Amino acid sequence: MKSKMRQNFTFLHDRGFQRYFFSYLLLFVGTLMVGTIIIARTTQKERQLAEAEKQDAQGEKIVELMDGVWETADRVVNFLDDAVWVQKYKSDTDVFDEEFDVLKRREISQGLNTICASNEMIRDIAVLYGRKDTAITPKGWFTLDAYQNYISQLGNMSELFVRRDLLGQTGESMTGLIEDVTMESGGCIVYSRPLDLLDSPRAFAVVYIDKNKICQTLAQVSSEQVVSVKLLDSYGNVCLSETMRSADRSTVKSVYESRNSLFTYEMEYEPEYADLLHSVGGYLLLLLLATLGAFLSYAVANIQYRPIYRVASALKKHTKEPQNGETSMEAIEEGIEQLCESKETLERAIETYQIDMREQMNIRLLKGYFSDDMSEMLNVGDIPFLCDYAYTVFVVQREDDEQLGAAEKAKDQLRFLLTLRQQVQKVQLGQSHCEIVENIENNTAIIVEFMKMPEKDVGMELAEALYEALQKQDIECRIYIGCPRKGLIGISASYQSAIEAMNTSGGASAVICASPAAEYFYPLDWESQLTRAIREGNEKQAGTILHQLYEENKRINPGRAMVQRIETMLYETMRRIVMDAKIPPQILVEINEPGYAQNLEKVFQDADVSMQKLCSEIKQKKQEAASNVDRSLVRYVDENVFDPDLSLNLLSDRFGVSNASISRIFKKAAGENFYNYITNKRMERAKELLNLRGYCPSEIAGEVGYDNEYSFKRAFQRTFGMSPRDFVEENTEESVKK
Repeated sequence: MKSKMRQNFTFLHDRGFQRYFFSYLLLFVGTLMVGTIIIARTTQKERQLAEAEKQDAQGEKIVELMDGVWETADRVVNFLDDAVWVQKYKSDTDVFDEEFDVLKRREISQGLNTICASNEMIRDIAVLYGRKDTAITPKGWFTLDAYQNYISQLGNMSELFVRRDLLGQTGESMTGLIEDVTMESGGCIVYSRPLDLLDSPRAFAVVYIDKNKICQTLAQVSSEQVVSVKLLDSYGNVCLSETMRSADRSTVKSVYESRNSLFTYEMEYEPEYADLLHSVGGYLLLLLLATLGAFLSYAVANIQYRPIYRVASALKKHTKEPQNGETSMEAIEEGIEQLCESKETLERAIETYQIDMREQMNIRLLKGYFSDDMSEMLNVGDIPFLCDYAYTVFVVQREDDEQLGAAEKAKDQLRFLLTLRQQVQKVQLGQSHCEIVENIENNTAIIVEFMKMPEKDVGMELAEALYEALQKQDIECRIYIGCPRKGLIGISASYQSAIEAMNTSGGASAVICASPAAEYFYPLDWESQLTRAIREGNEKQAGTILHQLYEENKRINPGRAMVQRIETMLYETMRRIVMDAKIPPQILVEINEPGYAQNLEKVFQDADVSMQKLCSEIKQKKQEAASNVDRSLVRYVDENVFDPDLSLNLLSDRFGVSNASISRIFKKAAGENFYNYITNKRMERAKELLNLRGYCPSEIAGEVGYDNEYSFKRAFQRTFGMSPRDFVEENTEESVKK
């Protein structure tokens, strides 16, 4: 019994066993402790989710309260829009001006004053008539300049606040803004809206909301978790920033969308979750797990090392080595050393193979077998070429000495390559990398890489430096310089231009540059800008882009073939716009097809005429869509109410009207705002499905238009005051009682 125990513990002091033991000890103890931490983190995550739900509830409360303020302002504007005196005074004639005598004007101002007094949030109201130079306020009727002075006293407003910011009048332009405007000025948040949907609105309603009152309201409804609240307008500008209190730890930021799409609320919360393993029990648990890991490490190391110890003992017995812990692994180490020597031999063979493969890939690059989409494959081969860099290829043509033998030729070739490599590494003229290809069609090629297109004389300077270095070694050659090109495909293009120069050159020069090809200017990003401007109907911007394109091409002075190519590309751009914008194809008959222009100026004149026709058609199409939107908007929403992608953005894109205008038109047509309308429709359908199928929220959420189960449950809870599960259980109990 004692001998067996002695045999089991003979290798406990062996260094190999100790390495196994401590490795497994770190592994098991680390794994168990990481598992404990993961479990604690998971529990902490659940607490954080509960905390997030509280934050969302607080955010919804603030959003609901703040949306009430904007709805109040919207109701005031709707009231003004429906007022008889507003409708009369919007006329461009002076027929109705006689009705607005002093008493009538005082009565109107008193009515506006009553509206302001009825709501403490509203500091002032105004109706502006830009064309009649009139501003109607609770304090009386003003000219626009007098109103500017009056409003400057109300808050710290700029001198051009009324005409530039509210009416959109700049310089001689009196067209006016046609969109809703929400901005921050002085101590107010200003909400302005045109009262008639014309390209040049005549009347604007302006409501000034007191920022201090809003901040007081936020302080009343905000919980202790809320650190700050920011109010952003539709352009991302900060209209209001209120800090409730200072935070003791890092905060969490949440963003909420307003239901009227005019604002975005950005709130910061301070989380209330506890740090990990604060209790004594947590540390005791970690100590227990560490002890368990030690026992497991010993058991696994014992099982793992026993066969190795037996092999080492047998080797030492065979070689009659001393039986001690330090020399027990020497025989195995000798075998491993032999394997390492074999491995080094294999690595040298692999390195030679990789060099050959790299040479072959360089040759394929020069011959054009790779395009720009092969950069990942090249990176795997450890070739430092990049698609966005510029490349110039040199072709070095040597003159062989027929009198030299094979050995002398090999020695001469080695000297040539060594000189070339040394000089390439020595000369720095802006290149980031050079690659030498030794045998390409009986010549030597040098691929020179630049991070951007090199200057005109850089290639010549580098080639002359290489030629002088070869001449000092008595190596006769000629160097042909290819035209610089961008991208991987440019390597092949530059190489081909160098080969063409080699085949066509008959001079005595030692360094020869290839002739550059004819060029033209029509880059992709310029075409994208031109297309975008025409699709928006922006005739001025599109005309500016065409003029700049004309000036650039005029500077290049392209030949007849390049002029025809520019003409064809401009025609294809116009043709794509016609197809994408679904313009009647008959307009293509009015656009000149390629081949009719005689010079560059005529090409761009025809393109300008075509651009004006397309912009006119697109503007007309947008106006027709705006006039039809109120008739088909509600019908479209009813047909797609269960589509998860249905939103104000989608409706804006479909009907060609801004989000704010869509929201206002829909509310006027349906009697309630867009989000309440589709939520009520979806929740009624959800109740029907819950009654029919029972509790299956993930399926019902997708059918009634929600992307996930969580959003569906929140909407159901907010609408009916109970969760879907409670609703199903309540209906089940009622059916059982019956």
